[in-house]
Amino acid sequence: MASLLHRQLRILPLTFLWTHLFWTKCYSVGDTLGASMLPTINVSGDWIVISKFHSRGRGIIVGDLVSYAHPIDGPDVNVVKRVIGLEGDFVVKDPSDGSGDMLQVPKGHIWTTGDNLPHSLDSRIYGPVPMALVRGKVIAKGLPWGWIKNPFTEEVNQ
Repeated sequence: MASLLHRQLRILPLTFLWTHLFWTKCYSVGDTLGASMLPTINVSGDWIVISKFHSRGRGIIVGDLVSYAHPIDGPDVNVVKRVIGLEGDFVVKDPSDGSGDMLQVPKGHIWTTGDNLPHSLDSRIYGPVPMALVRGKVIAKGLPWGWIKNPFTEEVNQ
């Protein structure tokens, strides 16, 4: 009995270590709140899976959903938005105002917007997002679980 307890006490820290590494370096799961990503993500009740392999913008392409620390409200506030432009791309600053003003996304930054423009606070408000704030790419949502697809890379059936 004592050896079983001893073995369990040795395994417990390893379990915590591997769980911590998995959640910080591989994948995490979280819930969502807000109307900015309708219809892709519901106002509440959706859970998302974030791939940390894409942190700091690694492998991100236009159309991907990314999770990042809010550039104004700080590191404790996470947001999910769609990437509209990568460094060097030209983007329309605010398509809803009709002016057509464009800007070039600076090096080391991305331009993001919500799918529901009238209810989204995004790059149109706070400007380009540093890639260093990107925590990962949203790869799935649920319930029911479903993969998040990039609408800019899907083939159109004709």
